[in-house]
Amino acid sequence: MRWKKTGCMLLAALIWVSGISASASSIKSLQNQKSQNEKELKNIQSQISGLESKKSALSSEINGLNDELTETLLNIAVLESDLADKEVQIEEAQIAYEEAKATEESQYEAMKLRIQYLYEAGSESYLELFLTSDSMAELMNKVDYAEELQEYDNRLLDEYKAAKQAVIELQNRLEEEKAELLEMQEQLEEEKANLQSMIARKQTEVANFDSQLGAARAKASEYQQKIKEQNSQIRRLQEEAARAAAAAKAAAKNSAKASTKSSDETSGDGAMGGGGSSGSSSSGSPGSSSGGSSGSSRSGSSSGGGGGSIASYGLQFVGCPYVSGGNSLTNGTDCSGFVNLVHAHFGISTPRQSGSIAGGGRAVSDSDKQPGDVVCYAGHVGIYIGNNQIVHASTPSSGIKVTNMYYRSILGIRRYW
Repeated sequence: MRWKKTGCMLLAALIWVSGISASASSIKSLQNQKSQNEKELKNIQSQISGLESKKSALSSEINGLNDELTETLLNIAVLESDLADKEVQIEEAQIAYEEAKATEESQYEAMKLRIQYLYEAGSESYLELFLTSDSMAELMNKVDYAEELQEYDNRLLDEYKAAKQAVIELQNRLEEEKAELLEMQEQLEEEKANLQSMIARKQTEVANFDSQLGAARAKASEYQQKIKEQNSQIRRLQEEAARAAAAAKAAAKNSAKASTKSSDETSGDGAMGGGGSSGSSSSGSPGSSSGGSSGSSRSGSSSGGGGGSIASYGLQFVGCPYVSGGNSLTNGTDCSGFVNLVHAHFGISTPRQSGSIAGGGRAVSDSDKQPGDVVCYAGHVGIYIGNNQIVHASTPSSGIKVTNMYYRSILGIRRYW
């Protein structure tokens, strides 16, 4: 009976140890898988963070491009309005030219008739004047009158010719300004097309990032689900192991109690038979040793330039080329680059873009403008030089030139000096 109970106790202990060992092995395997999944999840989350950062930067870039496009569209609208006004001015100049031409021709015809009469009359006209005059004084007055009339005709004809020439010059200037505006419009349209193309390209990149983010987030979600399931499995196995250990402990305890009881009963039977020992002492309590406790230890564990100087310096480069994005006053620059470089010569800092120049410096009224001030238009800038004129990097075909400042709509005048 004693050996049977002892065998049950050993069997229970063996089952307990075997169950604990199997559970520990399964838990460790799951924990290793979970650690690998957590590592993969961390990599995916790092990828997501990088993609989101790139997408955010790209979105900011698109917003900036959209702002540029909006400004360009507004500049085109202003330019189209200026072109419409220029067409009206050209039509009015054409009418003025036709009127001046007709007046000149009329005066010329009248002069021709008078000249023809004087030529045909010849000396007879002066004889008639002599015979019809009552005195020498009257005769001289009549001769003077005839000469004055001829001089008047010549002077009037010269005035009409000058008026017609002035209209011709106005027409030429208006046509030149129109050509300049058309060239600027072409540049703005090209800029608009480039911006729209860039925005479309960037939006495609954003869509690509969205696709990558969607795939990465789906993958992250898969790893999160796996980790969640593995956590659940590990908890379940740990709970099962704890229950098994508790059951095995209880069984071992019961077996030990039963063994002790059986041993006591056997010992009692021997005493009644006179063969038992009279109180042998225990070999030692659990945890004690003959040599005493070993006691394991634990370790703790440009100077500024005046406005006149700025204007004079800018005039030195009239005739130099216009180059979009260029940064050389002699080899080529654009309108904002021209303003920027001329001011920089005097140690004055201005923005590099025309739109930013129009928002910087100090606002000046038209009546208070002085040489060296910056005259701002839609998408264009120039330096005022006095006498209602500007020097500016105009267009690729005309380069740096002097122009009447009112050739198009003025948005404002700024002073940086």
